[in-house]
Amino acid sequence: MNFEPLVPENARLRGHIPQRNNLRYVKIVVKYFDERQREDFRNSCLGFLSELSDLQFSVQLIQQLLFCCIRTDKRHELWFNLQGHLARFGIQEYALVTGLRCGLLLDDNVMERVLNKRRLKDKYFKHVDKISCAQLEQTFLRSSTPQADRYKLGLALIIEGVFNTPDNYVGIDMETLLIVDDLDLFFLYPWGRILYGRSIRGFRDAMEIFGCDGKEGEGG
Repeated sequence: MNFEPLVPENARLRGHIPQRNNLRYVKIVVKYFDERQREDFRNSCLGFLSELSDLQFSVQLIQQLLFCCIRTDKRHELWFNLQGHLARFGIQEYALVTGLRCGLLLDDNVMERVLNKRRLKDKYFKHVDKISCAQLEQTFLRSSTPQADRYKLGLALIIEGVFNTPDNYVGIDMETLLIVDDLDLFFLYPWGRILYGRSIRGFRDAMEIFGCDGKEGEGG
């Protein structure tokens, strides 16, 4: 069976593959948790992050994987042709890799009530329209920040810094800051589904930058 590659074999990618690894946020956050918070974190769906060593990314390996990506009509999955064997990367695989919840989104009424609560935003970032990970980290580390709030800000920093924002100065998703103020909801929230969707959109956007948008019938 012939599969059309997403990136032509003779293509020269017009972009840069970053070696981004923000696991440092996990070390910073866990260091400033108290013992009970540290234990709660380790027993949560994010706890596996505290056990990870520094990751080393291979730009060459990632680039070769891009050349194995094939065109399909499945816009919410990535498919690869690995020497004639098809491999899928979908939300199930994302859940296995990250350990994040990937279930259904919560009821709209529940989310509306949560998103109307802006305590952390109003207390620490009242006059800030766009909050970066750098600003979130500064507030987390501030000695005047109560420990209970530090725990919540730290969780938000991990979600945004490790999984979401491309660098320290891009604005975080404000909803994360609102959701984390309710810890029960935060740990039940399907972060995996949300972040997987952003990852796929990010990949599609990157392909446009590289000149390979993955749309049927269009070349690189």
